[in-house]
This record gives sequence, structure tokens and C-alpha cells, in this order.
Amino acid sequence: MTDDADGGNCRTLAGLAFGLGLWGSVLGIINILYGAHGTPDHKLKVVWAAYLSMGTLYPHLYTTDMVFRPYSDSVFMLLSIGLMSWGAKHLHDSTDGGIVAWLKGIVTCDGWLSLMSMKEAGGKMTAAMWCIVIGGVFYIYQGIEHWNWVDVGVYSVTASLLGFGFALMFAAKAEDSE
Repeated sequence: MTDDADGGNCRTLAGLAFGLGLWGSVLGIINILYGAHGTPDHKLKVVWAAYLSMGTLYPHLYTTDMVFRPYSDSVFMLLSIGLMSWGAKHLHDSTDGGIVAWLKGIVTCDGWLSLMSMKEAGGKMTAAMWCIVIGGVFYIYQGIEHWNWVDVGVYSVTASLLGFGFALMFAAKAEDSE
């Protein structure tokens, strides 16, 4: 199957679900093994039940003990894996060649060439890809260097860069299709 008018929106939603699920799964594993907040010397573990319910289900967002919390950690990991699986299934069903072809399409996208030259896909695509790359590198750098994988400030900068990047990418693709 290829994407038609409705399938394109479903594929976009499935791609977003797959990406968010993958990110949540990696974040959950980091939190279980090392803690996902604090400083490199004094790591804190996120209590997902408190974090996602804004303190309603548990009073403290972070804790110093690295004890596995079955209700908090397991539920977060199940939600993340479920979201990733749902997205992967829909991407597999809606793409010729399945999920492997979809992943190859991301890696071999013409947009990556525009990082080095505006001639490949134009100025909007170049700006879009640079926003996406800078946003991803910023998040990974802040997470590793300052150990703040779940910091609101880091999320704000990363989300702004990624949001502008994807908006510019969609705008550049819409221009090309006209």
C-alpha cells in the first residue's frame, strides 16, 4: 500500500508515535539503570507516576534511591513500548516494503543532502534539517554532559528547534509538490 490522502496523515501520526515511543523507551531504560535527572555526580531517578501526574500519584518527582518501582517504571515502559509498537505496525502496514523500507527512507532522505548544499532541496529544507540536527544534538549533549534528560529548559529548546525544523520540512515538501 502507498499513502493516499488519508494514509499520509495516518503515516505521519504513526511516525510520530514510533519516534515518541522509541524516545520514551530509551529514556525509561536510562532512568532504570542510571537515573535521568540531577548532575553527573549526583544522579536522581525520575518517579514517572509523579512526573506524569504532576505529583498527584506520588509526592516527589525525583528520588535518590535507584530502586526499581514496578508500578511507575513498568507502566511507563509498557506505554512507551506500546506506542512504539503501534506506530511500527501502522508504518509497516502502510509502506511498500514494510517498516524496513520506511527506516531506509529516513536514512536515505534527500533532505540530509541539503545539510551541505541548498541546491539539493532549497533553503527551507536546509534550514529545516539544520534545526532538526541542532535540536537532536543539543538534547543528547545536555543529557550526557549535564545529566538532565528530563529538564524543562532542555525540552523547551529541543522542542522549539525540532518543531521549527519539521514545520519547515513540511512547508518545503508542500512547495515541491505544487
